[in-house]
Amino acid sequence: LFQMPVERNELDDRVVIRDSEIILRSYGLPMVFWGYLLALLAVIFFMILAIKGPLMAVLTGEDRLNQVIGLAVLALLVLGPLVLLGFYFYEKEIHKLGPQLTVTHKVFFIPLKKTTVDLSQSELELEHFLDSPNMAAMKKEHGMAGFENRGYFKLVVKNPQGKSILIDRNGRRGEMRKLKELLESH
Repeated sequence: LFQMPVERNELDDRVVIRDSEIILRSYGLPMVFWGYLLALLAVIFFMILAIKGPLMAVLTGEDRLNQVIGLAVLALLVLGPLVLLGFYFYEKEIHKLGPQLTVTHKVFFIPLKKTTVDLSQSELELEHFLDSPNMAAMKKEHGMAGFENRGYFKLVVKNPQGKSILIDRNGRRGEMRKLKELLESH
């Protein structure tokens, strides 16, 4: 869902190349998803308006169980939009400096998870992943080609201990191959 740039001449600041350093940042969601978010936030806003009076009555009441339920509803109404907004401000950054490759996951520009791998002891590999049986391909019925499960491709780093570290994944092999070539060129 969050696409990574795969070529040097990508727009914006998504690809930064300096000497032996390359920084790749994932693209945000397309504008149509922002419309979906706006619609969801409008629904939640109108839900808050509709239950504001009864919710305040429950929160200020004397029954402890109702107060706990009211606090849970209030937390859901506050945290729901924040979590939704977090998906829209998610960014993956791949930073390669010499043999060091670092993958950082950020939400609201705050790094949450950072993985660093030394490529001098490891190598980038492209793997195909197909979990479920490919029923449409097995039957080969007319008009079913669009429903064939082709799986997806993973760009991983295998360290000397045999552990795989995921760099990125995509349904298109060509995109992953270009990303691998871009990372290996620096």
